[in-house]
Amino acid sequence: MLEEILKRIRPTEEEIKEISNLAENVIKNIYDVANEKGYNILEALWLGSSARNTHLKGDHDIDIFILFDKSVSIDELEVIALDIGKEVIKRLNGKCQINYASHPYIQGIVGKYKVDIVPCYKINFGEKIISAVDRTPLHHKFLIERLDEKLCDEVRLLKAFLKSLNLYGSDVKTKGFSGYLCELLILHYKSFLNLLNDAKDWGERKKIILNDIFELYKNPKFREFDEPLIVYDPVDLNRNVAAPLSRENYCKFIFFAREFLKNMNEEFFNDYYKKLEEKLENRDKGFILTLKFPKTEVDDIIYPQLEKFQKSLNKLIEQNEFKILNCKCYTDSDYAYIEWEFLVYQLPKIKLRDGPEVFEKERVEKFIKKYDKVFIKGCKLYAFTERKYCHILELFKDIIEGKIKNISKPKHIDIKSGVILWKQAT
Repeated sequence: MLEEILKRIRPTEEEIKEISNLAENVIKNIYDVANEKGYNILEALWLGSSARNTHLKGDHDIDIFILFDKSVSIDELEVIALDIGKEVIKRLNGKCQINYASHPYIQGIVGKYKVDIVPCYKINFGEKIISAVDRTPLHHKFLIERLDEKLCDEVRLLKAFLKSLNLYGSDVKTKGFSGYLCELLILHYKSFLNLLNDAKDWGERKKIILNDIFELYKNPKFREFDEPLIVYDPVDLNRNVAAPLSRENYCKFIFFAREFLKNMNEEFFNDYYKKLEEKLENRDKGFILTLKFPKTEVDDIIYPQLEKFQKSLNKLIEQNEFKILNCKCYTDSDYAYIEWEFLVYQLPKIKLRDGPEVFEKERVEKFIKKYDKVFIKGCKLYAFTERKYCHILELFKDIIEGKIKNISKPKHIDIKSGVILWKQAT
């Protein structure tokens, strides 16, 4: 069954040749532009999964890195790389934009291919990095010397499995497995099935140290990390490659490893998460409320703020005794959304306030001064009061109008520009 899946996800020879030709053409143009303009670059390298032949069929990403000497200032590095990148994409009749990671870089579209042209400093193993992307050429060198054709196919199986489960990608939206993490895991376990057979028994925390690390370093020292999955970067032992993986997605991987091993079905490689979502959506719904905001930043910036804002609002919702069934954040090209589904969205005006036990004399005195309708049940005081918000919409109206102060206010979300959308329970 896995061999049949590989036939479907493995790029064709024609695809491999086509992507290789374009990558080489980009690199040639980088050198040409650098020479014409008198820019001092050390080298241009094709890196990433397509360069290592671990990419999936239909993936059209090409990562080209321009390496600079450490004597070049960051400002100069950025100016030169952006200038070269823009000119190269122009010569290839593509379109480009400036994106931001450790440095601003050029992302171009050339035909069906996405071409990233990224600047970094050239460093050796053990040298201190200047920016996070400086490790990337070393990652490539480490892997290309160790991944054979069989292991590359095993990486593909893992990527396809994770992609189908919506667990592939280390961006702040997905919080899943990066391509580099997939490659290291296969390098360690030697096969996709070996990895799953071990993962099915993982506990709350799993630490993985590649044997190659002990060959690279005489007396390696391993720092402690708090994340559930710890995979030490052989290029930088102070870095956990699995740091972006959320605890929830770590647990999902363990669960689905078990499920797949119980029933090795091809459906686990065919948008399995979408089928699960459709199944879960086929039910009666609670009250749906969505906050919609104009999107002012890219997902990498906006998502952490959406999640932080939602957590703050969740506390406020619970304090007012409404009950959340589900919640999520998402975006499209123009807007950012925070959505809740409520089990309890409407409450009576009356509210019961817990008080102290009768024996706590001082607290009892304060309680009866504060509340009028006090009674005793068992040995404890209670009071009937009135709640401020009887319907969840009343609470959210005050949120949007800025009347509630004790909530986290995100920097890149204009709360007052938000719109409340809602659907009645079904």
